[in-house]
Amino acid sequence: MNIKVAGKNIEITEAIRQYVVEKADRLEKFEGSNTELNVLCKVEREEQIVEMQLSHNGEFIKIEEKNADLYASIDLALDRLERQMRKSKERFADKNKNAEFKDKESEKFAENGTNREGEVTVTRVYSLKPLTLEDAKLELSKSDNVFYAYVDFDTRKVNVLFKRTDGSFGIVVPE
Repeated sequence: MNIKVAGKNIEITEAIRQYVVEKADRLEKFEGSNTELNVLCKVEREEQIVEMQLSHNGEFIKIEEKNADLYASIDLALDRLERQMRKSKERFADKNKNAEFKDKESEKFAENGTNREGEVTVTRVYSLKPLTLEDAKLELSKSDNVFYAYVDFDTRKVNVLFKRTDGSFGIVVPE
């Protein structure tokens, strides 16, 4: 981790620089390949202000803390920075976990080099009830399905009712 400490309206002593480096060591557990921490300590009126800018794996985090004591400002800023980095790491881990899950799920449905053309890959079981056409339309409207199979009340034959893209219904009737 590259740490740069600078001061504005304050002289950065070796003790301050060493304090920042020692405290920033706890951020190493989050460290990526290109992590750079820029620390700017400044005094405005009676407040000691610490600005920290962290460039970490393409992310940019900026923290500013004010306190009457410079060392307290450094501690507060590092605490906030650590929380931000932890959130970022958890977000990244969750994203990877979801990606792994999606990869595993897609492998289940992948063809794996076999030709499945003409095979029955999904079986759905429906209970067929004797209904009128109007009742079948109502049942289809209630569901998210595109079709609804039913036994016609009058003919006692299996019919298939389906939704068309224009909002109307179609029906498949056997001969």
